[in-house]
Amino acid sequence: MPLSKTNATAPKAPGTSVSDKLLRQFIGYRVKRANLLIQDDMAKTLEPFGLRTGTFSTLAVVISSPGISQSELSDVLNIKRSGVVVVVDELERAGVLKRKPVKGDRRTNALTVTAAGRRLWDKVEKAVQDHETALFNGLDPEEIATLHDLLARATMSPKSDLEKKQ
Repeated sequence: MPLSKTNATAPKAPGTSVSDKLLRQFIGYRVKRANLLIQDDMAKTLEPFGLRTGTFSTLAVVISSPGISQSELSDVLNIKRSGVVVVVDELERAGVLKRKPVKGDRRTNALTVTAAGRRLWDKVEKAVQDHETALFNGLDPEEIATLHDLLARATMSPKSDLEKKQ
């Protein structure tokens, strides 16, 4: 039977212990909690540059892949194409990205970074590196390398493999 407001329990009495102990056994829960912390700090780090996580990610991908199409960008960042249009419009208005029509395909634009975009990236990349250094200062370089490796391996499984297990 699905949970509803009618079968919710009453609030705990003051002084009663509240715990997420049962949830902490799940990797997904711990990743979610870590992500919330990281995203909150990341938003504060990017704000002085006029960026958000989505605009930062878009800028990074376009710098790494000059000439990428909006459709390809949508696939890389795993966001809807309509969302890509909004982000690219925002970065284009800010003067950090530009669209160039692809010869022979009027529907496709190649995205490139402007000189101003490159200067912005150089500043924001350093700030984000500092953000990560501060967040993960309790881990030594070997642990950070292991964390990178584990997360890469955990996210490498194709969705179809996960769906087969269900």
